[in-house]
Amino acid sequence: MTEWSALVAGVGIVLIAVAAIIVMLSMKKLLNRTEAMLSRLEEDSTQLAQEASQVLRQTSVSLEMIQRQLAAGEAFAASMTDAASAVAKTADAVHAVGKKASITAIEHLERARLDNERQIGEMFRWVDAGMTLWHSWSRYTSKSGEGQAK
Repeated sequence: MTEWSALVAGVGIVLIAVAAIIVMLSMKKLLNRTEAMLSRLEEDSTQLAQEASQVLRQTSVSLEMIQRQLAAGEAFAASMTDAASAVAKTADAVHAVGKKASITAIEHLERARLDNERQIGEMFRWVDAGMTLWHSWSRYTSKSGEGQAK
């Protein structure tokens, strides 16, 4: 029985050794696949790094162009601001001139109205004096005409 036990123990050891070899071979295949995958991953990472570098260069060029355009836009905006300021100042000046012209026109019209009132008043006084003189003359001549006819 010991022989059988030794045989079973030997077969068990051989089976364990075979299982260990199978496990080791599986681990070796797994390591080979992992190594191949890591190699492909390294190649992909290198390619992505190159593409990223190229994209960053293009982005840098684009950003420089945008900065130049923004600088030009800022200059344009500044000139538009200056133009708007000039237009606002001109509008203020036109408003001030218009206000002064309106005030001057109103003053001129008021002086003309007062002058016209004075002249019309004087004219009415002359007309009144003339009517009074005509009326007096008319009464005098009609009285003297009545005295001669009698």
